[in-house]
Amino acid sequence: MTVLSGKPTFGAGRAFMTGNYTNPTPARALVPQSQSIDFKRKVESLFGEKQFAAAVGAGEMEVTGKVEYGKTNARIYSDILFGASSTTGSYLEADKEAATIPGTSTYVVTVANATNFIYDLGVTNATTGAIMTCVAAGSEVAGTSYSVATSGANKGKYTFAAGDANGNVLISYVWQQSAVGESIVMANQLQGLTGNFQAVHTLPWGTEQDMFVFFNCIASSGSLSAKKSGFGTSSLDYMAAVNGNDQLGVATFAEAA
Repeated sequence: MTVLSGKPTFGAGRAFMTGNYTNPTPARALVPQSQSIDFKRKVESLFGEKQFAAAVGAGEMEVTGKVEYGKTNARIYSDILFGASSTTGSYLEADKEAATIPGTSTYVVTVANATNFIYDLGVTNATTGAIMTCVAAGSEVAGTSYSVATSGANKGKYTFAAGDANGNVLISYVWQQSAVGESIVMANQLQGLTGNFQAVHTLPWGTEQDMFVFFNCIASSGSLSAKKSGFGTSSLDYMAAVNGNDQLGVATFAEAA
């Protein structure tokens, strides 16, 4: 018989979420920062004329989990949080791309990634630092405003007033790369089983491992935070319920009781 000495828990451990559908790919919480599991039971007390309860009874129990992790994983968002499909490709921001307005008509600047242009993020006058205003085509005012085509054959083309000829500007915009990264359309999903998954929590100590597995979970919240002079973190909170066999999950421990 193994001697019971008590297994410590040190570090954040490891956490995995696997969608409850055919041939799922597990989503791992990369660079885990912390994880927690809470068992919260409602307890009812029966009182009579005296101070102490004559009986107590166990009522409903809620089981929730939380994982905080240091590197983003698109699968956690697509399969677990939103229950949505994804496609190859991602957006990139061109921040303050430098450009010089032509000295002659038509005073149009075509940004470097105009073919894959998605959104305008604004224009700054590089000389004065003034933030320019976006207006309808033909309404441009020198030093003040510009227009931009966001679709069609001219998308990604910025037009300025004649008075801005030879001026220097900084243009910010979003463009799409089609072969790198992953994109998720956050569509309005039906309520119910959207994002249903199995959660696995591993808590290692040397060669020993304690593990909690919950068969039927739904994400209750997710967050992404970033800060100045520091690494950003993401988190996922979920609630667990029983599966079709009336089972919540399995808890295993490295040392026998």
